[in-house]
Formats: sequence, structure tokens, C-alpha cells
Amino acid sequence: MMIQRMMRTLFPATLLCAVMATGCQQGGDGPQARAAELAQASGIKITIQGAELGPEQVHELTKSIEGKASDVGAAMVRLKKDKDDPNAPASVEIELWGSGLPASAGIADQLKADFPALASAQISVSDLEPGSGPQPIAVEADEDASPEEAKQQIIEQLEAEGVDGQIDVNVEDVEGGRRIEVKVKKEEVAE
Repeated sequence: MMIQRMMRTLFPATLLCAVMATGCQQGGDGPQARAAELAQASGIKITIQGAELGPEQVHELTKSIEGKASDVGAAMVRLKKDKDDPNAPASVEIELWGSGLPASAGIADQLKADFPALASAQISVSDLEPGSGPQPIAVEADEDASPEEAKQQIIEQLEAEGVDGQIDVNVEDVEGGRRIEVKVKKEEVAE
């Protein structure tokens, strides 16, 4: 079974943030404070089977669910393809951690209503225990760094921490600080 895993963290916060559910750089509430907060965040897991979905559709599904939450600190998406049956549709697992996540009870029906491709899919949703998400890594960048310099500093710190996979960092200056999105894409073959 081929597994494609994408981990992403979203930080719509002030000044600077980091990866895998880490934190924002701002005065006394730096990355360590955000990392500690997200390390204890609860989560939800959505599993979708029996639907032919491409990467763009999976991205749209994830964004739709994230949009219903007040603060998604980390997301992990796995596309699982059966290596013995390459014609079978991949199953999709989406895990989100943060605060204000949507109630798991109505997610499956809402996804089927919003995405016609899921009409006959099997969708299961479960709550994840607080602290069961990816362990955060707190990284920092210089406050006076340009977005490109901050991006490079974050990538270098993640590589030094042993983060494995294709790291993609987007740093955007916004009103009141910076918004940082970190994606780590990794492909694995599971037996």
C-alpha cells in the first residue's frame, strides 16, 4: 500500500510561526508557547473510502473542513493506494488538530452535500484525543528577516531537527504580523 503523507500547519498569528503544530514568535508568547498549546490540542480524523479523488479534490476537502474551525494548528493528509490493486481508488485520511474544530457528528453528511464525488463514498469521522497529534517543533526566525529569509531560516531549522520529506514554507506579511504555512510532503511504502 502506497501512502502519501502531507503535514501542514497553519499559523494565522502575529509575527512568525513554525511547523508541525508549532508556534508564533511574538514577545513572551513565542513558538514554545504555541507548541505547548498545540501539543495538547484535540483533533478529528476523517477517513474516506470508495471515492476517486485527485490531489486537488483532497486539498479542497481539507480546506473546507479547516474553514469550519476557529484555529487549525496542524493537519495531516494521507492518500493510501493499494499496491496490489492499482485500479482501486485510494483511501483518504485527514487529521486536524486545533481548537474550535467542527463537531464530528455532522461532517460526513456535510462533505457529501458539498462534494458530489463523495455521494457513494464511505466516510467515517472520529474524535482524536488531546495530545495525540504530531509532536510540535518550535522554530524561530529573525524578526527583521524578509519573508524569503524567514522561509530559509525555518527550512534550515526543520532540516536540522531531522524533519524528513519535501518541506515547503510560505511566509506572508499580513496586518499585525506574519502568516506562515509549512507543508511537509513525504511518500512512504507500507507493507
